[in-house]
Amino acid sequence: MIHAKTVIAMVLCGLMYQHQAMASSDSSTYPSQVSGHYQHNDIHRLFSDLKESDKIFVSRNSLFKPYVVTDDNEIKELFSIRAKGVNPPSQKGSLEFGPSKMTWVNASSILSFLFRKYVDDNQTFNVPFVASTDRDRPSRAYDLHYNASNLCSGMGGVESNLKNVCVLNNRDNFGLVEINYNPDIGLFSSTYRIRLLPENGIQESLSHKLFLTFASLIGVYSNHNQSGFRSPLSTFDYHLTSNNAFITENNKFSDLQKKCDYDSFSSCHFKFVGENTENLLADGKKIKSQNDFSSKKRFSVHFTKSGVPKFNLNNTLLSGSTYINYGFYNQAELEMFRDIGYNINTSEFFGTSIYNSGTPENRGVYNITSSFTATKGELRPFKQEKASIVPLSIGTHIYGSYNDVTQTGIIASQGFGGIGIRVDGSRNRLVVPKSTSIIENGESATGIAVTYGRNNILDIRGDVEASGVDGTALRFDFGSNVLSDLKEFRGSYRRVRTYDYLQRKISKDQAESYNVPNNIRGPLVSTLNISGKITGKRYSIYIDDSAHVGDINITNKAKIYGDIVSKWNYFVAPDGKSLYSKAYSSKLLAGKLHFDAAYGENLNIPFFIKKLATNINLGIKKKNKGRDFTSDNMISDNKSHVEIKGNIIGKTINLLSYGGMSDIIGLININRLYIKDSSVFIAPSKAETTSVVEILDLNRGGQLDLTNGGSQTFIVKEKASISSNAVICLDADKDGTIIDDIKFEGSLFAPDGVVNIEPGISYNDVKRYSSDPKALLEFMNNFVRQANQKLDKYNAYTRFPKHLWYTQGGMGRTVNCSSRGCYIGDFINTYSNATKPLPMWRYILSIAGCILMLAFSVVLVRKTGSGRYG
Repeated sequence: MIHAKTVIAMVLCGLMYQHQAMASSDSSTYPSQVSGHYQHNDIHRLFSDLKESDKIFVSRNSLFKPYVVTDDNEIKELFSIRAKGVNPPSQKGSLEFGPSKMTWVNASSILSFLFRKYVDDNQTFNVPFVASTDRDRPSRAYDLHYNASNLCSGMGGVESNLKNVCVLNNRDNFGLVEINYNPDIGLFSSTYRIRLLPENGIQESLSHKLFLTFASLIGVYSNHNQSGFRSPLSTFDYHLTSNNAFITENNKFSDLQKKCDYDSFSSCHFKFVGENTENLLADGKKIKSQNDFSSKKRFSVHFTKSGVPKFNLNNTLLSGSTYINYGFYNQAELEMFRDIGYNINTSEFFGTSIYNSGTPENRGVYNITSSFTATKGELRPFKQEKASIVPLSIGTHIYGSYNDVTQTGIIASQGFGGIGIRVDGSRNRLVVPKSTSIIENGESATGIAVTYGRNNILDIRGDVEASGVDGTALRFDFGSNVLSDLKEFRGSYRRVRTYDYLQRKISKDQAESYNVPNNIRGPLVSTLNISGKITGKRYSIYIDDSAHVGDINITNKAKIYGDIVSKWNYFVAPDGKSLYSKAYSSKLLAGKLHFDAAYGENLNIPFFIKKLATNINLGIKKKNKGRDFTSDNMISDNKSHVEIKGNIIGKTINLLSYGGMSDIIGLININRLYIKDSSVFIAPSKAETTSVVEILDLNRGGQLDLTNGGSQTFIVKEKASISSNAVICLDADKDGTIIDDIKFEGSLFAPDGVVNIEPGISYNDVKRYSSDPKALLEFMNNFVRQANQKLDKYNAYTRFPKHLWYTQGGMGRTVNCSSRGCYIGDFINTYSNATKPLPMWRYILSIAGCILMLAFSVVLVRKTGSGRYG
């Protein structure tokens, strides 16, 4: 058996090779590790040889070749033939496809890869596109369907030709796609690549419309009218059940369920039945036939007024949700494509998906041992020595709620926009053990993303890495609504409908406070525990303005590389009775924050303001290891040593240090810095040298260490409270001139007016002063004089320093001074340890030692006095 460390090494070696080719129809094609060039089979060259990191995953042979139709007569003719019974749009929009249109190129390339077994070197489907702006018309695809009683009965021309059954003449000329959008809102066509978490903002997403209409084009449609199903049924219809019975031709809605009618499909209880979709809900059991599966767990389906089928899933691309934050199909939707007859490899895009939910009393338990890396062929196992390069992939998807998930298997990808683990449910607990690595090194990739829900808990003990361009290790972000954030915006505690207000359909109060569902009335992540290593090229931790994260507990030996940034913020309403959060755009209304009904309407504003902060807790450990981190199960850890290489920025971030040493190689710009019985070392880069906090609390034994050997500025904007048993360490040159600058722009509270300030100098200077007591005394006097000049305007002063601090490392030396000079003494690691009183056992041991020495001396004197030794 291969050792776990060997497997990890193999995966990391695979990540070194940044240019790999995609799998062909029968086997994976990997780059030559000698030349770094792509290798292709001789059937077709599916993907280009672009090597630059800013190029996209491009298809040479696209499955579809769209062309935009704008002529009224041609549009009328197309609808009369390919969309019988549907009138053409009366208002035309604007649409353009081409090599420079990244949204189209991306969508086309990804679909061509997913359906690569159906790509032909010499032919593609020439599909006409019509852009419309008619109100209430949907974006959808139409096609000319077979009515004959044969294998193709109910199929459209595109579907039958893709499946290569009942092929008609002119096989490349079928289908019709209507892209409808609201001209007041606009259509978002990105100049960048498609993202799994949408970024279309206030506009409607074109990529969503392309993926949505593609599904209709290949067979995700139903053949029914207002009274019931017609003959022939579509391929999709054959997979539908109602009341546990399959739909048959000419079924009337009224025959299926008493309340089932065209305007109330929710009463029809339609469910989609297919082996692949059912396996997703089978809890690891292999479904061999449809009878093996519980009918209660099947995916539910409803239809829109225009007859388009929708999965009853929250927020997914083919769902009927008013809020959708998926940039690509989820696994259930891809498995549905397989169930209706397409030979596609969904395992290249998804490793493991958890759609089931537990309950508070009986939580779901999952230990994911399988790895998500490169695949070789459809039925062959994952190759752990190679990272996946498929774009928009998700290693593990936690869609359900109340689940305990341990990710034991390695996830390694360098595909664009991939996500290692995505969480969309509520009250889940995710554990990444010490032995596990989540490596997402593709451009714009994310290690772990929590994108919907509330009160999730993450425990990161292993490694999470996103070292590619624009990479983020941990991302907490609802993303955009592909239907437009104007139509509906969601975030922690809020749901906003700006467009309905602008159209005067609802009042402003209603729009800012629109029926907030319970599953977002809480922090997106309540607790994030980090004891492993987090690495992000752009961000190590990113908290979007849509998302609230409660506590981030960073414990001993944790290493965080990359900026920690939070855009989350809130404000108190003018009436002082409610809380709101501003949206990222001035065109969007602010959202009123809603909490659990148990809190009532009259909120305790000071209480909730504290709850809405993000607390980064340093130097802590669990009092009881079997329980979660809570206020009553958290104690200081004096042995803790935490390393953060990156800036910490956020108006609602509180950085709280309770024990040990924390090194921040970067600047901070936060709400509150609290230090007690511990040391926080801050060393910003040369480019940015100013740190800002609104509130500074230096409690007993607290050490704010700014001695990095260079000049920096530390500003306290609002108020500072500094204990006389705490210290601020500032850089000084060899003459005692203070290099750093600390400013108190608000109030300063210091008992007895004492603010201890001590100097930091280089190793060479410490060495020089250790042999020259008079020079050291002069240095210390000069330092104290300058420190008191700085503190004088705040009616405060510093006492004569008792320590010198090294700028090269987190340690210092004691200093004892007299009129003759100053002498350097013992090493110390933190001010807290140096100033703590000796514990009682040390006194007892010393006294006992003295008594023993005295007794030994008496015995020795008596022995020598008797002349025995003399």
